[in-house]
Amino acid sequence: MAVIDQALIRSRRARRPETLADLMTMVGLTSGVANIIMQLSLPAVGHGVHESRVVSGSPRRRPFKRLRTTSQHLVVSVLGNESDRDAFREEMRAVHAHVHSTESSPVRYSGNARDLQLWVAACLFRFYIDQYELLYGPLDRAALDVLTPAAAPLATGVNVPESAWPQSWHEFEDYWDSMLPSLSIAPEVRDDLKSLSDFMFLHEALGAPGWVLARVFGPLNHFLTRGNLPSEFRDMLGWKWSEAEQLWFERFLRLVRVADVVNPQAIRLYAQLMLLDLRLRLRVRGSILGAEKVVDAPLGEQGRTPAERRRNRR
Repeated sequence: MAVIDQALIRSRRARRPETLADLMTMVGLTSGVANIIMQLSLPAVGHGVHESRVVSGSPRRRPFKRLRTTSQHLVVSVLGNESDRDAFREEMRAVHAHVHSTESSPVRYSGNARDLQLWVAACLFRFYIDQYELLYGPLDRAALDVLTPAAAPLATGVNVPESAWPQSWHEFEDYWDSMLPSLSIAPEVRDDLKSLSDFMFLHEALGAPGWVLARVFGPLNHFLTRGNLPSEFRDMLGWKWSEAEQLWFERFLRLVRVADVVNPQAIRLYAQLMLLDLRLRLRVRGSILGAEKVVDAPLGEQGRTPAERRRNRR
């Protein structure tokens, strides 16, 4: 088995990655929540999401829509044309205009603040780098220097000017290291992230069916989230990770390597379908994200389940 595993690694590494699409693996299907945790570890981003009043784009109300739109943001950045990116950028700008701090917010933030969006884009770049390196080992500096400027659409797609994006891996490392002292996770944000990791947010969104889904699939997703998460972010959350869990995670990665090499087109097919869906929505409905719905109070204050929210509206 070890011989086969090493052969799979050598086979993939022989194809030198030059674009973000070359970094896509099946690990990316399991590491989304881990990357969200990295994004929300910047306090202004974490509190902005925690205090969100945008119902239409929240996983706490529309989880499947949020999965689609997040996937499409990544796909547009990697495979979309300029028309796709312009359309998505403008709709994101409009939605983020509703995300801003209030007098009671513990930190000041704005959804369209370029420094916050630059951090989110940097985390998304790590989403691609990390999933590849977990499966196939570290990328060399030459490859990283090619991939860093290629990742600029992750930033420009959320209204960050291209000039603000690092142009080399050294610049990216300097930026990343400079941000680490600013990171922390407040208790209320930690609770939000735990509910994403163990799928209990589905209970808030869907009620009893969501609770069942969380009980069945949540433990596995929490394990995979912790496995995909860099240790410094696990430490911020107070999450433990044992040697035994690491061994099980490595066994999981070996299985994923087989699936990833045997069926390399699966992820690209999914990405192409997401891009097709985006273009159809633009053509037929004139919008990717759909109608906006914004309420007066943070979503968490309106009730933790559909039944509780109905009672509160009476």
